Amino acid sequence: MDRTRFEAIEAYVLGKMPTGERDAFEQVLATDAGLRAEVDLQRENTLAVELGGVERMLKTLGAEHADDGTKRSTPWGQYLKYAAMVAIVVSGAFWMLTRPTTNERLFAEHFTADPGLPVPMSSTNDQPFQDAMVAFKLGDLEEARDKWSSLLQAEPTNDTLRYYIASAALAMEDAAAAIPLYESISADRTSAFHQKARWYLFLAYVRSGDSAKAKAVPIDEDPTYGERARAIKAQLK
Repeated sequence: MDRTRFEAIEAYVLGKMPTGERDAFEQVLATDAGLRAEVDLQRENTLAVELGGVERMLKTLGAEHADDGTKRSTPWGQYLKYAAMVAIVVSGAFWMLTRPTTNERLFAEHFTADPGLPVPMSSTNDQPFQDAMVAFKLGDLEEARDKWSSLLQAEPTNDTLRYYIASAALAMEDAAAAIPLYESISADRTSAFHQKARWYLFLAYVRSGDSAKAKAVPIDEDPTYGERARAIKAQLK
């Protein structure tokens, strides 16, 4: 690998790349499958090196015991150093095991919850809906979802209710509940929420890990969301 490219990948993996360079690097990463593969490999290599260091450290500890089984004197500072090394490597291993999947990372990077509708300050004939919208805007997503769901029982075809119930669900990362509602709205070209529902349906598929369905969403040429959708699709496996 070219030395400059290797050093850039190393800086990115180790978190040492300046913010501006990191943003530019991630833009290239979004469209360069070869670069993504090299970054993943470098992450694996970094962990392997750290684990190799632990193995050498354990061998050193073993060598500090005399042949007769008695332990040689070791300064407390050395033990603290070993403990710190183990903590670092364990943390690295834990990160490797629990790091988000590509789909989860893409969802987190591109999802922004719908801001909701303006709430009139005066009394209205639709007070229950407005109360739920206030809860939604305040981040009380479960409350908003429950209130809108109650209203939907009386108006099962109301696309506004279905859209915002789905929006609350997706903001709570409950993609499974959001998908059927977004599917029904995105299929209805007469709905005022058709375009946004299709974008959030795409993101819901990404979040759920269903890359095949996400890639099948016809959003690539959308004037608002097309560019972002194409960038995400390029990174889906």
